[in-house]
This record gives sequence, C-alpha cells and structure tokens, in this order.
Amino acid sequence: MDESKTSAGTGAPAAVVARARDFFASGATRPLAFRLAALARLEAAIVRETDAILAALAADLGKPALEAWLSEVHFVLSEIRLFRRRLRRWAKPRRVGNPFFIWPARSEIRREPHGVVLVAAPWNYPFQLSLSPLVAAVAGGNTVVLKPSELAPATAALLDRLLGEVFEPGHVAVVTGGPETGAALLEQPFDFLFYTGGERVGRLYAEAAARRLVPVVLELGGKCPCLLDATADFDLAVPRLVSAKWFNAGQTCVAPDFVLVPEARREEFVAKLRSQLERCYGTGVPRDLAAIVNGAHYARLLDLLPDEALRIGEDDPASRLLAPRILPDATWDDPAMREEIFGPVLPVIGYGSLDEALARLAARPEALALYAFSKDPATLERVAASVRSGSVCFNDAVKQAVNLALPFGGVGASGTGRYRGKAGFETFTWTRAVTRRFWVKDLFQTLPPYGRKVEWMRRWMK
Repeated sequence: MDESKTSAGTGAPAAVVARARDFFASGATRPLAFRLAALARLEAAIVRETDAILAALAADLGKPALEAWLSEVHFVLSEIRLFRRRLRRWAKPRRVGNPFFIWPARSEIRREPHGVVLVAAPWNYPFQLSLSPLVAAVAGGNTVVLKPSELAPATAALLDRLLGEVFEPGHVAVVTGGPETGAALLEQPFDFLFYTGGERVGRLYAEAAARRLVPVVLELGGKCPCLLDATADFDLAVPRLVSAKWFNAGQTCVAPDFVLVPEARREEFVAKLRSQLERCYGTGVPRDLAAIVNGAHYARLLDLLPDEALRIGEDDPASRLLAPRILPDATWDDPAMREEIFGPVLPVIGYGSLDEALARLAARPEALALYAFSKDPATLERVAASVRSGSVCFNDAVKQAVNLALPFGGVGASGTGRYRGKAGFETFTWTRAVTRRFWVKDLFQTLPPYGRKVEWMRRWMK
C-alpha cells in the first residue's frame, strides 16, 4: 500500500491536487504582494532553521557543513533574495507596438502562471533542488506540489514540516513517498511538470506531459566531459577540477565525469591530481568528503572500479565513505564510461589529436555541462562549437551552474527547459498576448462587400 504523506495532512494525491487547484482558482496567488510575502516567510524560516537543515543533510548524505551550507542553504537564500528584489520588474507587462491597420490600440505581453505545478526533486541536493524550482514556481503565481526524494528522508521530513509552516494550505503541499507515490502523482491533472533526476524516470514525466498536453522541464544530467589541451596549466586546472569533482563526493549532475588529456601529459596530470587529492582528503579515511547516498549506490561504484584504479585514502563502508579514485588509464569502453558515475571516481583518458578527441565527444549523448581548459581562446571556442551541452565553462568547472544570472538546464539527452533566477520565472509562467482597442472609428475595417479593397490593400500594405 502506498502510504504517502502530505503537509496538508495525510491524503491521496488526488485530494492534494484538488486542493491546490481550488487555491489557484481562488486567485489568491495572483497579486505580487501575496507572492512576495510568501517568499519573505520562506526566507525567514530557512534562516531560522539553518542548523536543522544542516543536520538533516548530514543525516542523509554525510555532507560537510561547509558544502551543505554553501550549496543548499546559501544558494536557496540567494535565489529567494534575487526574486524579492526583481520580481516586480520581471512580472511587469511589456508594451509592444502595433501595425498601423489596427490603430488606435495598446498591446502588451503579460506573464501568466501555469496553475498547479508538480516539482519532483532528487536526493543529491535534496534541499536546493526542491526549493529552487519551488521558489520560481511560487514567484510565478502557481500552486505547487513538491515530491522530495525518498532517498533523503531526513531532508524530506524537514521540508514537509517547514513548508507546512510557511505556506497556506493549498498553496504549497509536500507529498512524501517512494516510486508508487511518484507514479500516482503522474496520474493527476497537473498544469506543469518539473523533474530532476535520471533519464529512465524522466521519460515517464515526458510521457505524462504528452498525455495531458502540458509543459515539462527535465533536468537529467549525463556524463559531463572535461578536456584539457597541451597548453593547459595543470597547476591551476587540477585544484579547480578537484573542487568541482569531489564536492558532495562527486554526486553532482554537472560534476566533471571524465577527463581527456593529451597522451604525452597524461602521467603528469595523474601525478598532480593524486598529490592534490592527498592534500585535500588525507591518506586515511577521507576527511571532509560526503558519504555515498546508500548501500546500493556504494556497491554500484565499486563495480565500476578496475584493478588498476588509484585509491587515495581508505574506504569506510560502514559510513558509506568511498575514498577518491583515479582511473589513470581509462578507455572509452571501460564500465565507468558506460554510465554517469555520480561518485568520487574520475576516469582519465589520453588522446592523440584534438580532432580525435572532439570527434569522440561529439558522438556521445549530450551532457548538462562541458568543460575545456586551454590558454588558446580559439581552441576553447572550437571545443564549444564541436560538442553540444546544456552549458559550457572554460578553464574551470561548475562555476556556470552557481551563477543565478545564467539559465540552468540541459539539451537533448541531458534534458529540456531552463530555470534559476529570471529564467526560472519565465519557465514557470507563460506569455499572454493582450491587445486593447479604443472606441473610435475603424480606419481599416474589413467588412464585405469587399469590392476593390484588395487592390487598395495590395498597393498600400506592402
């Protein structure tokens, strides 16, 4: 039996969605003052509950406090504050011109809420990836049903309590539960679907959206490649890659999934990478490294490791701590190259020519992010032009994903749709064309009989 629970009280998904639809139909979410007040209450609650949030993230994923605060608490607070500053400007109707034959008239483009939105969040950043889309949806004037991941139960319980205290019943509801709950939610008449996670479940959301002819955003991930050319400064590149790859133990959808280096510099790169990892995480059980989310994922990662993998430090299976691994002689056909790794394991592949490397990358499914390190701007642009991806970052990694001024999302196999900041507001609203005519005589009215009007129109309306 599916024992889903919601912040509006225990009940079936159908009842939760019906309540959200009634709340939206009441018009309560339309005034900007209402939306801004809700965001202000959420901000205050997150500030007040920061210690509890960090504790929940530590319980679910063993996240170091710095990583949890920076990527989950601070990130969400920054986005809420951005919406509070800019929402009135973004939501203001935009005047546009009119063709002369409908003068006098006034036309504008308005942003309208979709209605009842489903947000399905993953486990790797369970607080951030629940609230970032939720904040944008609330700012857009929607009602929201949030389905947090069952693999992060402490965070899901905290979100259930916190959001129930912040939002009015029907405005935002949290539905907790496993795959059965998710499947039941997809049977409900939502107006918009937002899913972050893997490709297999993403297809279910796409199919549900197609059945109901509603919009869907899919944030799916993929194997994000990182290419370094012969001019790359390894002394700068390696620390940046370690920071990006091993943050949250590699359980980040935009983390570099594998690295390509010139074969002539591969051993140099591996040596510098190993030295940097030892400085960061030590040679015993790794310090300041997040845990793997559960035993199944821990075992999956171990199965990807070849005998020649370099282990930096010691594993602690009881705490699900997997010591950093380098695959120094990886090939395109290795098990670790057949799926998204999503863990503290980095394959290093040597390449002979840039043409060869780019051809290999271009033939792979699109990823959320592409990384390239080079001192030659032309090379960087060539990499970006040759390999499709949701985003690109030159001479660093992940930095494009933490900039709220940039849209976040994938392309092709890595997903569809964009959010974060203004892009989020635009995603969770739709553009409505509005024209108002005035009570004056029409100069260009087309009423039969037409007579020779077509000749006159063809002469003057060129």
